[in-house]
Amino acid sequence: MRRHSTSRVIILLITLLLLLTSCGSKGSDTTDSYYPQNNQADQDGDFANKDEVGIEPDKIVTTVSIEMETKEFISTSEKLDSLILKYKGYVQNSDVYFNDYIYGQGLKYSDYSIRIPQENLEDFVNEVMEIGNIIAKNRNKLDITKQYKDSESRLKVLEVKEERILTLLEVAEKIEDIIVLENQLSDVIYQKESLIQELAGMDDRVNYSTINLSIREVAKLSSGGNVQTPFLEKLKIAFTDSLYFFTRNIGDFVIGVIYFLPYGLVLGLLGYLGYRYWIKSNKNTFKSLKPKDKDVKE
Repeated sequence: MRRHSTSRVIILLITLLLLLTSCGSKGSDTTDSYYPQNNQADQDGDFANKDEVGIEPDKIVTTVSIEMETKEFISTSEKLDSLILKYKGYVQNSDVYFNDYIYGQGLKYSDYSIRIPQENLEDFVNEVMEIGNIIAKNRNKLDITKQYKDSESRLKVLEVKEERILTLLEVAEKIEDIIVLENQLSDVIYQKESLIQELAGMDDRVNYSTINLSIREVAKLSSGGNVQTPFLEKLKIAFTDSLYFFTRNIGDFVIGVIYFLPYGLVLGLLGYLGYRYWIKSNKNTFKSLKPKDKDVKE
């Protein structure tokens, strides 16, 4: 009788534990498809001191995108490597493309995904913008504060649930009760580890900002004119660009002719042989059409 009453008490405690856990989870859980709505982009002027305006939430993921062109690809790449080392960052991903100068405008092209500590971001970006000619720049900030706090709350609930299950395991005597509790404990541990990894990933995205940098090597840098550029300066830029593209088109035409020359020689030879064969095969026809001497005399 005593064992029977003890089993009833354990089953009652398990039922009470599940009810309390479900209530706690409903109060703190969110759906897995949560997406923060606070997503702001800063595309104006320099990056310096942009974050000093207003108060930012605790957890902000910052992504900076920069497009750059240069006439010295190797030198620019070496300067970039020095800046990454200087500001204690690392290259997460990089791709370098070697374009054909004849058919493309650029000699080389590279894409970088760089991770920089959040506290070094401003200084790094400001120095990167000095190693090449900037074509475009963009900054994106994603607020994940609510998502982070929700995950923390769910983790605390799971930790409380784990402690309660361990307490019940210490007093459980029946094999079936122990099996049920161990299965619940395994599920709780799995969910807890998943949340810990999720929080660690969000911390990494917050602590290390991402810089997506594109570097394109060109023969001529794009002009930096804008609506405020003086008229005489615009004329100078237009004349320089016109002269550059004229000489470039002439050069491309000459190179194109050289590339076509072997094909032209082969086509010309085939045309000449075809013409000679046609003349030879129609030689008798030409003789019959030629007026005879007797007919001319008459």
